[in-house]
Amino acid sequence: MISSYTSWQPLEEVIVGSSFPGHYFDFIKDKNVSDQLELILDESEEDLNNLQKTIEKFGATVRRPSIIDKEQFQYHQLNDGGASLPPLTPRDWQISLGEKLLICAPLDEMHDIINEYENEVPGSVIDPFDRVWKPGVTLDGGNASCIVRVGTDIFVDNSEYWTKEQTDWVKENVLDDRYTVHEAITEGHGDAVFAILKPGVLLSTYHADDLNLEDEFKGWDVLKLEDPSIKLAMEIGKFRHENYNGRWYVHGQNPTSEFAYYVDTYLKDWTGESAETVFNVNCLVLDEHHVIFSGYNKEVWDFCAKHHIEPIICELRHKYFWDGGISCCTQDIRRTGGLEAYL
Repeated sequence: MISSYTSWQPLEEVIVGSSFPGHYFDFIKDKNVSDQLELILDESEEDLNNLQKTIEKFGATVRRPSIIDKEQFQYHQLNDGGASLPPLTPRDWQISLGEKLLICAPLDEMHDIINEYENEVPGSVIDPFDRVWKPGVTLDGGNASCIVRVGTDIFVDNSEYWTKEQTDWVKENVLDDRYTVHEAITEGHGDAVFAILKPGVLLSTYHADDLNLEDEFKGWDVLKLEDPSIKLAMEIGKFRHENYNGRWYVHGQNPTSEFAYYVDTYLKDWTGESAETVFNVNCLVLDEHHVIFSGYNKEVWDFCAKHHIEPIICELRHKYFWDGGISCCTQDIRRTGGLEAYL
């Protein structure tokens, strides 16, 4: 059953993304490239498996997307000039809005899971694509992470990732008159701009300056994290290649120029703009007392302690490569509790 009205009510079911096996790149003769890609993919899957186990310890059900087979992957890579994207970030493709699952990007790897939800409760999945990518669909190009749920209040980021036309479509086709939609413009995906840890407690970033959070969330305790974590990493010398311009970074490695060229030529859709991302806001709330983060931050840890929240680390070693954090890699399907007003 699909039922999720916020990002903090107790988690019951969630989709966690999947990576490709590293050996999918064994057709590349240059070991400087293939070995590095194998490391990234295999360690990413290890981290996602650990995330799954951590979530399951708290009693939630975890679903995982399927992946295309090796032959199909290599065919696309060798014949289409680019690699298929791994189903790593389900939060970008879809979102649970109450008892409806809105599909913003149809992925073959998600078909079995989505069809199961639709079969359980007919009409619970709203898919304007009908499982197949079609040009001209209003939601085409929209990123579901631009939608943030706060009970009866829905915040939507009208930006390059999500248009006002798409917001109007959702208001007309998904939401009813119980909801109030707040339209804003930020420089990033909404759920990476601010994160609600529990009612009255909110993490935000410098991207949220135009949201007037203090007005929208009057009386809430808001911790604003000023500096993107990637800039901090650059300042302490972790970035070996200035020619990347801070777009991506490989944890613990010193990639060769051949590897950098391959990524920027054939895998450019795999990487984002990590220099803009504050990964400490990109988290998953298990319940009002437990939150998963991808790394330690003293300021965040102190803030959590103040509000009796236990922070839990599930490392994503290659988040700076994928430009994807914990929230990106998870999409909650069901949480305990119903629709309430919090603002």
